[in-house]
Amino acid sequence: MTAAVRHVVMMSGGIGSWATAKRVIDEHGPEQVVLLFADTKVEDPDLYRFLDDAAASLGARLVKIADGRTPWEVFRDRRIIGNSRIAPCSQYLKQIPCRRWLEENTDPAECAVYVGIDWSETHRLPAIQRAYQPWTALAPLCEPPYLDKEDLLRGAAARGLTPPRLYAQGFPHNNCGGACVRGGQAQWALLHETNPARFAAEERQENALRAELGKNVSILRDRVDGVTIPLPLTVLRSRITGQQIDSDDWGGCGCFTDPTPNAEGGDSTVTAQPVDSSEDMWAGLTNLEPPTGPLRPIWDEPVPLNARPALPDFPVGALPGWLAAMVRGVAEETQTPADLAGSLALAVLATAAGGRVKVCVRGHWREPVNLYTAVALDPGNRKSAVFDLMVRPLLAAEKALIELSGPVRAEAETTQRLAKAAADKAAARAANADPEQRDQLTADAISLAQTAEEVSVPSVPQLVADDVTPENVGTLLDQQGGRISCLSAEGELFDIIAGRYTGKPNMGMFLKGHAGDMIRVNRQGREAQHIDAPAVTIGLAVQPEVLEALNRIDGADGRGLLARFLYSKPLSLVGHRNLTPDLLSEEVAATYAKHIGGLTLALAGWTDPALLQLTPEADAVLLAFQKVTESRIGEDGPLRPIVKWASKRDGAVARIAGLLHLAAHPEDGWHRPIEAATMAAATELGDYFTAHALDVFTVMSADPAHDAALTVLAQLGTSRPEQFTKRELFRTLRRADFPAIGDLDPVLALLEEHGWIRQLPPPPRTGRGGRPPSPRYETHPRITRAA
Repeated sequence: MTAAVRHVVMMSGGIGSWATAKRVIDEHGPEQVVLLFADTKVEDPDLYRFLDDAAASLGARLVKIADGRTPWEVFRDRRIIGNSRIAPCSQYLKQIPCRRWLEENTDPAECAVYVGIDWSETHRLPAIQRAYQPWTALAPLCEPPYLDKEDLLRGAAARGLTPPRLYAQGFPHNNCGGACVRGGQAQWALLHETNPARFAAEERQENALRAELGKNVSILRDRVDGVTIPLPLTVLRSRITGQQIDSDDWGGCGCFTDPTPNAEGGDSTVTAQPVDSSEDMWAGLTNLEPPTGPLRPIWDEPVPLNARPALPDFPVGALPGWLAAMVRGVAEETQTPADLAGSLALAVLATAAGGRVKVCVRGHWREPVNLYTAVALDPGNRKSAVFDLMVRPLLAAEKALIELSGPVRAEAETTQRLAKAAADKAAARAANADPEQRDQLTADAISLAQTAEEVSVPSVPQLVADDVTPENVGTLLDQQGGRISCLSAEGELFDIIAGRYTGKPNMGMFLKGHAGDMIRVNRQGREAQHIDAPAVTIGLAVQPEVLEALNRIDGADGRGLLARFLYSKPLSLVGHRNLTPDLLSEEVAATYAKHIGGLTLALAGWTDPALLQLTPEADAVLLAFQKVTESRIGEDGPLRPIVKWASKRDGAVARIAGLLHLAAHPEDGWHRPIEAATMAAATELGDYFTAHALDVFTVMSADPAHDAALTVLAQLGTSRPEQFTKRELFRTLRRADFPAIGDLDPVLALLEEHGWIRQLPPPPRTGRGGRPPSPRYETHPRITRAA
């Protein structure tokens, strides 16, 4: 027991629990406060980000515990489908694990427990306090100042903390990824709209358990002629398109705050299994029946092979209105993830402003606004169509620049030609002059030659390059005033960097082109190139295998090339696409073209970059984000595995903020400071790219046996054997995947290391010789549970 823990905040991952924790820490300090989170294993990925960020900003210790099961596994174990009246998932996945932790780590006489209900729910407090006995239960948000949810969300944002994304999507609670069984019809309809893949998965789970139980039961219910009937998610889905749902039925939430009723009562009962029906929240914990039969070795919770959570969707709402409308419209018409158009939109903005604008962050810290983005999608995802729609206005602006520069180039060419002709004639006269006139004519010839040399002809303007070598990048930077953009729907650029033409990696130009470091090229047989502040922008769409292979480019990680990219790995929509989508609005496309073209032309002639300042509030938002980054790249921090990339994420957020600011004020943004709301939107994008970078770098460094282990685990999940031998397993696998039985050795070792299987002791040998028996393994109950 740890008596030093005097204050435990029940952290659900919602904004109310954050505000509760803040009030507790404001009063008592963080040293004796624990933020206790019970993981249901089905939360929205952004919930975990919010928890980590909240704990870092509050300076308190975050403790994560878990029963190990998901809600649907609990429902199967309890022979019931959870709903708004009976939710055994709350009891077994939240309340019981937390009660156990409190008993093992706190003294009820010296420790208080805090829940996140507010002043509008004060009537619930007496029952909650009785349920938490012998601990003292308090609800700080029931005390003044009285704040509603919007106040709390604004307060978090003002402190540089990006609220959970489910709120921005319209969900009233940040529970179970929007799939909380306590929710009503409106909540589930919103899940279908915002995350159809998750809705489909929940629908499959419900249908499977309905069939297994053989009962007409469901999460939701409906009223027909005054009679309550089950409303399966399959039926709800058919009603959504016709708007035949109860849009006011949002349900509720109370995993930490509602006393647990009889978990087998109500109209969803299938098998009567008595549970204490008193108001005690921890009913059933001390009355568990002892196991029958011989005890078997206890299994620990297995470590998922693909422990990476689902990646967040691109936060389109963080973009200014006209740009967000274009991204949504392009994604809808092409039936592609918004991540592709969204990431490319940032690269297009960076092309328009790169080399012409810098963000003055703090002191002498300056960030240029050029970016490197890379989106990973398989072939067949219409990447070229998205590139065409997003990049076309840049090419139109490039054409306009060429036309506008035509007369200037013609004048310069004529002037240069005449100057050279005059210098040549003067040189000829000097060579043929009498000795007494030669000195003067020679001086005149030298002067005219110098004048001709000083006349330069502007290069034909070019904003975008595609298949370009590092050497050509240097030439283009020299010709184009220090900036160039490489935008492509393919990944050849990585092959070129890896040494397609030279046989060895050549990335120096791209390293300096991202950071803005001075480039000086002096090579024999080539004209010298001097670029003081190069600005290279890269926007690529590549196949996922290309990203996975980047780590094999010699020096790409060590020299920091990989750390310069903002990565995106969206889910493909292929196989789920709407074949009759809404078409991109002509008005939206025209507005996009107008703003991109106008911004490009307005900044094209700048020689000294525009300097964007931050308002004090924007600086405070960025500083809070920096503190979170710093806390997460420490020795045991969650960003430590990608510390090189994470060390650049604050600068990337500053760059993104500059681009969002220019997009919000395309006509005069260089005369305005960057505001706090814009910086907050940039931090939201920063969190998005952070989650995707973690996944990319995890895949790069994955065990080579990882994919093969997933194949074997899938096979075991299909056959569900309680035990198997290595030879038996080999017979069930495809020879294309496992040509030889020895190929299973690293796979079985990895599965055993992760706790999915364990090798049994070999039987005693008879002493007669012969081939030793094939190793025998036992499988984790998670594999055999549904057998």
